[in-house]
Amino acid sequence: MKKIELGNKVLLASVENMIFEVVGENPDGSFEIEVKLSDIQVLRYGNISKEMLQLIH
Repeated sequence: MKKIELGNKVLLASVENMIFEVVGENPDGSFEIEVKLSDIQVLRYGNISKEMLQLIH
């Protein structure tokens, strides 16, 4: 399995219809992810474990 890194595109297990970008990694190994919804809206989640993410190839 490929390691998740900054800039990777991922799917979140609970929101499978949006492709997120990994924008940060926390000291505990969890990730910060976000998706741009429009020019003025960004949806961002923090403290997401790698088990909740699926890497897009």
